[in-house]
Amino acid sequence: MKAQKKLNVVLIILIIILISIISFVGIFYQNKNKMSNYIKEYNLGTDLDGYRKIILLVDEDNEENTDELKNYDNYVKSADIIRNRLDSMNITDYSVECNESTGQIEIRLPENSQTDYILADITQKGKFEVADTSTEEVLMTNADIRSANVRTTTLYSGTQAVYMDINFNGEGSKKFKDITINYQNTVTNETVANETENTTSNETTENETTNETSNETTNETSDETSEDTTQEAKQIALNIDGTSMMTTTFSEVIDNGVLSLSLGTASSDDDLRILTYQAESLAAILENDEMPLQYEVTGNMYVSSPIEQNQINIFIYIGIAIVLIMFIVLIVKYKTKGLAYALSMVGFIAVYLLIIRYANVTLTLEGILAISLVFVIDYIFGIMLLNRVNSNVEKSFKKALSKFSISLIPMLILSVACCFSGWMPIFSFGMITFWGLIISVIYNFIITQLFIKNLSK
Repeated sequence: MKAQKKLNVVLIILIIILISIISFVGIFYQNKNKMSNYIKEYNLGTDLDGYRKIILLVDEDNEENTDELKNYDNYVKSADIIRNRLDSMNITDYSVECNESTGQIEIRLPENSQTDYILADITQKGKFEVADTSTEEVLMTNADIRSANVRTTTLYSGTQAVYMDINFNGEGSKKFKDITINYQNTVTNETVANETENTTSNETTENETTNETSNETTNETSDETSEDTTQEAKQIALNIDGTSMMTTTFSEVIDNGVLSLSLGTASSDDDLRILTYQAESLAAILENDEMPLQYEVTGNMYVSSPIEQNQINIFIYIGIAIVLIMFIVLIVKYKTKGLAYALSMVGFIAVYLLIIRYANVTLTLEGILAISLVFVIDYIFGIMLLNRVNSNVEKSFKKALSKFSISLIPMLILSVACCFSGWMPIFSFGMITFWGLIISVIYNFIITQLFIKNLSK
């Protein structure tokens, strides 16, 4: 039994070391002559990573921006539409401010690889139209769209294809079904005509008394076939701001209210990411209202974080020093069990930081404060636990964990309340605290209990 316990302890230590390496260092691979990390980067807030500041002004040279449209309501509506587009693209930690007298809009966006693709589309009016290519009759508009979704599919060749599904609302679905009926391609018409000709000819050979009538019918049908195949196919165009995205016809009736568009293929992760960014920007434009005014970008600058990298490094070194002192206190006071809990806390922090990254939580200064707070709370639980652990490790551990969990309820309620805040610093603090408390309870119940239990005699 002692040998089994020693093996369990060694395995737990190896697992903690592995998780720590993955979280604190990463897993690197070579990608186009550079080393890339499999582990997702942190979503840093603008207070840590800087931001892009964009100034938009009403385009005075655009003829569509009439004096009647330049008013308070349209200025505010334009700013609201930009906010909705950014929300549709799942952009966090942004701000959109509108000068309600001049219509000037100031946007602050996180600086990352997606920023330039957002800016490429953010000023578009987003006037979506489905129109007849020959008559230019508008058949559908933005008002007919309920939502737009982007998805990827792996093809047989191994490349990734990006699609966008435009989901129409109730009225739009009816219009779209009528369009798929009225704008069928010519292949179906030609086939039907040929079948009619063949049937008529067969009937003629079966009944000689009707040869003359049948031949006339066959000739008429053949003439109709010839005329039908020479007619141009009726097509529709999908336009955005007067520019055609594509023209198409339909080979079947679509009655589910969904138009699926292929936006291209990608053979590498970088190409796929760029294509996905572009598709998501387009989807955000389609599923929101058309902007009442046309804007132009007059300012585009990067504003660096007020906190410099060397200051961040100093904070990290100070934090590591404080943590080491806290661990030394545990080891001196509780000996082997103190060392075990210190190692367990290292694994906890590693798991915690991984969850923060993959939960897409934006890390701000307040978020770093939340990480420190959760670490202190977990440290206090360790002292509470080590003071109560006796010969019956499992029973004493569960008792300590039960009291610890109950004491966390007020903090958990506070963190959930912060998650509903629209202000990013408070939201970041709430989300990171919430995840930390949940992970602390689960991690200690599984890993820490098993670790200390196998160290006991």
